[in-house]
Parts: sequence; C-alpha cells; structure tokens
Amino acid sequence: MNKVSKQIKTQKKVKRRGFLRRAISLLFTPLLIKFSIVVSLLLAAYLAYLDATITSGFDNKQWQLPARVYARPLELYEGLLISASEFEQELTDLGYERTNSARPGSYMRQGNNFTMSTRGHRFWDGVESPLRAKVSFSGRRLSQLRQIDNRSLALLRLEPMEIGAIYPQHNEDRIMVTINQAPPMLIAILLAVEDHRFYTHRGVSPVSIIRAAIQNFKSGAIVQGGSTITQQLVKNYYLTLEQSIGRKIKEALMALLLELHYDKEAILEAYINEVYLAQSDGHAIHGFGLASQHYFNKPLKELSVDQMALLVAVIRGPNYYNPWRHPERALARRNRILDLLGKQHLLTLDDVSWVKSQPLHLGKSSQSHYAFPAYIDLVKRQLRQVYSQNDLTSNGLKIYTSFNPRIQRSVEHAVTLGVNQLADDQLQAAVIVTQPKTAEVLALIGGKKFRYSGFNRALDANRSVGSTIKPFIYLAALEQPSKYSLATLIDDKEITIEHNNSFWSPRNYDRQDHGQVPMITALAKSYNQATVRLGDQLGIETVVDTLQRSGFDRTINPVPSLFIGTTQLSPWELIGLYQTVASGGYHVPLKAIRAVLDKDNQPLERFQFELQSGFDPKAVALVTRGLVHVTEQGSARFAKKRLPQGFTVAGKTGTSGELRDSWFAGFSGDMLAVVWLGHDDNSPTQLTGASGALPIWTTLFKSASRKSLSAHQVRGLNLHWVDLKTGQPAASFCSTAIELPFIVGSEPTGEKSCSL
Repeated sequence: MNKVSKQIKTQKKVKRRGFLRRAISLLFTPLLIKFSIVVSLLLAAYLAYLDATITSGFDNKQWQLPARVYARPLELYEGLLISASEFEQELTDLGYERTNSARPGSYMRQGNNFTMSTRGHRFWDGVESPLRAKVSFSGRRLSQLRQIDNRSLALLRLEPMEIGAIYPQHNEDRIMVTINQAPPMLIAILLAVEDHRFYTHRGVSPVSIIRAAIQNFKSGAIVQGGSTITQQLVKNYYLTLEQSIGRKIKEALMALLLELHYDKEAILEAYINEVYLAQSDGHAIHGFGLASQHYFNKPLKELSVDQMALLVAVIRGPNYYNPWRHPERALARRNRILDLLGKQHLLTLDDVSWVKSQPLHLGKSSQSHYAFPAYIDLVKRQLRQVYSQNDLTSNGLKIYTSFNPRIQRSVEHAVTLGVNQLADDQLQAAVIVTQPKTAEVLALIGGKKFRYSGFNRALDANRSVGSTIKPFIYLAALEQPSKYSLATLIDDKEITIEHNNSFWSPRNYDRQDHGQVPMITALAKSYNQATVRLGDQLGIETVVDTLQRSGFDRTINPVPSLFIGTTQLSPWELIGLYQTVASGGYHVPLKAIRAVLDKDNQPLERFQFELQSGFDPKAVALVTRGLVHVTEQGSARFAKKRLPQGFTVAGKTGTSGELRDSWFAGFSGDMLAVVWLGHDDNSPTQLTGASGALPIWTTLFKSASRKSLSAHQVRGLNLHWVDLKTGQPAASFCSTAIELPFIVGSEPTGEKSCSL
C-alpha cells in the first residue's frame, strides 16, 4: 500500500512537472521566436549598414592628393653654361643612379663624358620620351649632346625635381599607382609575405592565420601576418586601430562584404596605394609609389628586388623597421623575406644568396635636403590668387615653377659662408634671385635656417632700404635729358629742407662735403647730400611717381627722407623695383609659377609673361651705367675685385639708420638678386651694405652667374669722354676721363681738357 501510494504520488509529481514544462514552453516559445527575429533583423540591418559603408566608401574613395611642386626642368643643349660636376649634382638631385645599367634613371661618367638613360616626363607642353644620350663637357660648357647612336640632339629636357608639396589637413601623402604600373615582382613579394592565399580566399582566411602562426613560431620572429590583405585594407580604410574582439569581428565581416562586391585587382590596387609605410617631416607616407621615393629617391619601376623586399618588410612596422634608425632590424627582416621568396620559388637559391649580400641601398636619409619652405610659401601665395585651398590640398595638382636648384645651392652656400664669417648669432638673412628679363623667381631664402618654415623675411620683413632707393631718384632725373645727364654737376654740401613746419638736415656717411660732383659720382659714392638736393629739385611727387611706375604698389609716405631710403620695403618689393631697371625699363611682375596641371596631366592655368609699360629705355640705360660705376669705383667696388676679370655687374649698396639693415641689390646678364641682413628685433648690426650684404651677393654671383652684363646699344644714345671731376668734355687719355652714354642732345659741350 505504501509502495502504491508512493508511486501514485511520484506520477502526480511527474505530471505536474510535465505540465509546467509544457506551460513554460507554450509561454516562451513566441518570445524566443520574436527574439530570434529581432536579432536576425538587427544583424541584417547591421550587415546592410556595413555593406552600404563598404560600397559607398570604396566606390567614392577619392584620396586627397597634395599639390606637388616642381623645379624648372634642366634643358640640355650644346653651349649650355654648366660644368660636369654641376650636371652630375643635378642628376643626383633627381635620384639618378651611377651604374653600368642602361635602365631609366641611370648614368655612367668617364671624366667629362656621360652616358645616361632618362626617365621621360609629361610636361605642360608635351611629352618628353625616355631616351639614352651622350653628354660631354668642356670647362663650364656643355660641348656635345648626342643620342646613343651618335645622332645629333638639339635639346634634351630632364624631368624636374620635386621641391615640395601642399598637403591636406590630415597630412597624408601618396603617389598614386595603378595595378599595371606596380612591378609584378613587388606584387609577388607582397602576396608571398602578407597574403599567400589572396587569390583563393573570400576576404578572411583561417588557413592563412594558422600558416602565419606556424611560420612565425619557426622563425622566432613575426615574418607573416594572419590578416588578409583585404582585412588590412578594411582596417586602414574604415576602422580605427583599436585592438578588440569586436573590431576584429567587424573587420572580418567587412572584408567578406568587400570581396563580395569588388574583384581582387581593385582591392589589391587600393591596398598598394593605402598601406602606411613611413613618416616624414610630419607627413604620413602611404602607398608604395611615394615610399619608393622616400626610401630610395627613385620611382617604383626602378627598384631592384632587394629594395622591393625592404618596402614589403617595413609594412609590419614602419617605425620599428625604419632602415635609417634601425638598419640591423630592417636588414634582418628583409633577408628573412628573401629566404621566403626562395622557398616559394620566386627566386633561385643562388639569387637569394646574392641579393641577401646587398646592402640596404637607401637614398638620402632625409628629404629635408630637398625642402625649400620659403620658396614654397611664395608659390602658395601666388597660387591662392587663382585656386582655392581645397584645390591645392586635395586634387593632386602639379605645379611647375622657375625654381633653379643650382642657383639655390649657391645662395645657401653664400649665405652660410657670409653669416658665419660675420660671427653674429642673431644675424638674419633674406635673398631673392630672379631672371632679369622674364622676372621669374629662381631662388629664395627667408632666413638663415633654410629648411625651416616660419617668418619669411624675403616676403614679409619691411625694413628701411637705405641707399638702395637712390637709383630711382636718379632715374627720375635722367628722364629729363634737357636738364640732367650722368655728367650733370650736383652740389654735395650741407642742405636743410623744411617740411610740415620741421627742418631736416641729412649728412653724408663720411660726414664730409664734396662740393660739385657729377651725378654718376654722387650715385657711385652714395652721397646723401647731393641725392637729397637732386630729389628736392625734382619734387617728392616726381620721385613717388617713379617708384610707383617701377612697381611699388603700396602708399608711399611723401617726405624728404624718402630720398635716402627711410621708406620701409620688403626684399620682395625692392627686387620688384630693380626688376624694372634690369629688364631695360619695363615693369614685369615677379612670378614663380610657369604652369599648373591636374592629376591627369591636363593644363589648367598658364602664368603668362606680363609686360607692363615702364620707362624710356635710354634713361634706364643711363641708370644702369651709373650702377655699373657703383661696382667699379663706388661703394660696391669690392665686387669688381672678387668677380672674374671683365665680368660686369650693376648694383647698389644700402644701409639704414644706425646700421640696422645691410642691403645689396644688383644684376648681371642672367641674374638679379637682393640680399638683406639684419636683426629681427631691429637692433644695430654694425654692418653697412658694403661690409654685410655685398660680400654674400658677390660670392653668389661668382658661383652662379654665367653671363656678364653687356652694354647693349640703345638707339638715341651716344658715347662721349668726360672728366669725372668737372663733368666737362675730356680727352680719352686724361687720368680722370670716363666714357659715358648720353641721350642725343644732352652731352656736354666745350673744349676737351684734362683737370688738374
């Protein structure tokens, strides 16, 4: 009975439990179904979101490409004034390799004879095709230019050197490379190391993860990664660097979706342009195209197998495997990759052994050698007159300028030498060099630290220009040939001028009076009293008009002290004035830009030569003759002593009050330059124009200028001998006689005689 009761009770309990289970099941099954549906919908929505992110991001991916700025191309022709060593330096700057190879971007040298293989380039006015050529030099002249088969070659234009870029805000930089432009061996190395199963997986490869783990364990170091190239691209394109399970899952899902929509070639091309490979001067180097230039100073197509292997090697850690900072690490990883190539039969074992014996073959360890921030600042300012900031930092424009690397090197050398000799740590410098006829800016520095951006003194330092203003006082006078000539006497004695109820009495630098002197002497010796007297005779309004017609476009304070240069100008403004004189009387606005191309090499804007009305060429020729006299017998006679015999230049020294600023502005047949020295706090430098700026200018022209200033015949001018003391006609044999040009009808008359 007890047993039966127990069984009945047990059965009742089981029934109750079954009932509860059925009740719970009936209650929660709809909830589970609903929950599953919700989860599925959320997952579907999330996948749809990821899918939309993938497709819109990839389809519309437009890298913000910086505008690249190029120097002038070196144009080779027989008779070009350039030495063999200067030519080789140009090739070095372009990343040409001295080797027996005939591949583009290489050359051989035997004495003064070169055999070279050019790369070719697409310019704004056409394509320069790659070719092989022979170039020979004699002294400082290119004596022979021939194709490799000895056919004559009239002109050979080398590709220009890149001198800077205008970067987007994210500071990423890259050179775009299509999949067809990438060397097949580079692609093979990349896949062998980063994703051996790239063409067989669908975005995620468990096999690759296992294989990489085994390979890394065997090697004792990380030589392969588990992520596919597709996953790496997703991470770089769409995700952060966060290390978490959630991000890895998201990365895997997006990789699967990416491969669902796009073919392997498109994914691989995106990867080779996106992968991060270096950091340089605050800019992130992305993609193999720019990395090739960064590490080896040459295009991607010119890399050797060992160099390609090094590029792939640094993917794993661009900082850790930085070949300049950690060459042992970089070399070891590169060699492990080369061993892997041998195992996968991409190289023979003999090839692996030989390539592993090669050094890293790096280019220059720093691109700062090619950084010219002051010149790039000028380029930006002129570009902003035509283009928006977004155009300059996003659309991959190509900016071709008149920048001359050879002259820039000479400027930097001259300033370094000159400032060091003056032994003043606070002394600053600015130099601008232009071409006299075209007004193209050839070189520029904005401070003595050439590689650092900052305050651009060449463009923005407004300082008193001193006696460099005086030639324009004399130009104003010589435009009146009925009253003035270079032989006209001016009284160099004390003078007092009343202006606005105040009196001003300038004195000469030597504190002496010199009596009656010809205008050419007053200019050459930079006599203040004679110049002020001349300016007073002309009137301030006439002088102001002359300066404005010479190109000065700011308001000028019309006070008498203007005659001796108390007016403040920047070096940029001053060289603009002198450009008018150096060009023969025509004002030509200074320009640094020759042409602009878009990313597809289509011309967008040509910065044309602008010739504006100026002065009578006869009057300008007289002023130029006076400036030549400055460098021969006047305040700048130091130049004649240092320059080659017979090399004629023209120029003028300038010193501001209390020796605060040292200036020299002058030109030859092919160069015009302004040099300024001073302290940023405007304190005295104890330098005159002759003791500070002039030696730097002279060193520059001795090194860089190739053409002496020639005395061009100007119609309406005749030469006559006059006495430098009296300004009267003189016989050529007189000790104080000088032959000067005169506008017809303005020459002195009377008997020829020699002064005592």
